Amino acid sequence: MQKKNILVIITLLATTVLLPAQIIITNATFPAAGDSLKTATDLAPTVNGLTAPGGPQTWDFTSLNPSTRQVTVFQPAANGSAFTSFPGAELVTISGVGAETYYDVSASAFSILGLTGSGLGGGLLDGIALKYAPPLPERRAPTAFFDINQAESNASIAISSAAIPGGILDSLGIPSGLFDSIRLRINVKRLEVVDGFGTLAIPGGIYDVLREKRTDFTSTAVDVHTFLGWVDIGSIIGGQLPGFGTDTTITNHFLSNTTKEPIAIVTVDPTQSFATQVEYKDLGITSAVSPVTDENNQVVVSPNPVSNEAIFDLKNIPSGKYNLRLFDANGQNVLSKELGSDRETISLQSLSSGVYIYQIVDRRNKITAMGKVMKVNP
Repeated sequence: MQKKNILVIITLLATTVLLPAQIIITNATFPAAGDSLKTATDLAPTVNGLTAPGGPQTWDFTSLNPSTRQVTVFQPAANGSAFTSFPGAELVTISGVGAETYYDVSASAFSILGLTGSGLGGGLLDGIALKYAPPLPERRAPTAFFDINQAESNASIAISSAAIPGGILDSLGIPSGLFDSIRLRINVKRLEVVDGFGTLAIPGGIYDVLREKRTDFTSTAVDVHTFLGWVDIGSIIGGQLPGFGTDTTITNHFLSNTTKEPIAIVTVDPTQSFATQVEYKDLGITSAVSPVTDENNQVVVSPNPVSNEAIFDLKNIPSGKYNLRLFDANGQNVLSKELGSDRETISLQSLSSGVYIYQIVDRRNKITAMGKVMKVNP
């Protein structure tokens, strides 16, 4: 099935003309010790990015709103309490509940070695290291349009039956007293296809990106250890345990070569019809769209693209004092100017070539209108 999927994807990609605007992701974007990656997650997104393969494309995710915010701090692996279980690790992240994830970093891959810590498995897995063999790549370098990669990794954890409350086993339909240990097996098969490129706008910034479609097939199973050795529990109870089996997860990763956070990771439903959640780079802006009070508010920028000066013409916007703000591809505010009239000429001569997001902000610091302007240097 995977081979058939790859052939279909290659056929689709072959119809796309390779253009020089594409970026290449290097290992400079791999996290390093001391990095703090800031992300937000929208749990009710109205975007999905599920466009056809190819490029250049433009994706507008500026309507995202943070349901939660996260800061992931990467530390030297030796700072982790389970470092001796992962001797090849370079980095570790430690969650607020004490779960630790260990990473291997090479010139070509940033990979998960495994995890351990308190709170895992409802406390049943405290102090037990879950190790992936081989390590599971999370990022690769270089990454370019047309890249196709596959990965497979396995992990298992064995637990003494004495450490498992009998009520848990009974609820799963596992007969207690017939075995001395239980083993959880995990198999991950991953297909990665870089099938699109273009520009992606999120609240506060716009980036050149590659889109990587990632499909994970995660299979979980339970074995019990009897006098016959390890036996799949399904052969004993006559079927599969509820909640176990194979799950398919599809995500679209929008990657930039200028930032260590993915610009966006879109998780979609099994039919690939809509997004169930979007994790994105947190630039500290709640939403670039939701504060707009009137959909008829318009700003006409001419010329656009612009090389020196651009005229910002405010249409259907109530009279009052407004400020113009301009943000570059990294979300940095590169220009702020008070507008004295509904039509003003603004010099952009000092700016580098690229795509910028502009905002028209009223005296209450409320975004009244926004859009994009492209700067080209002669």
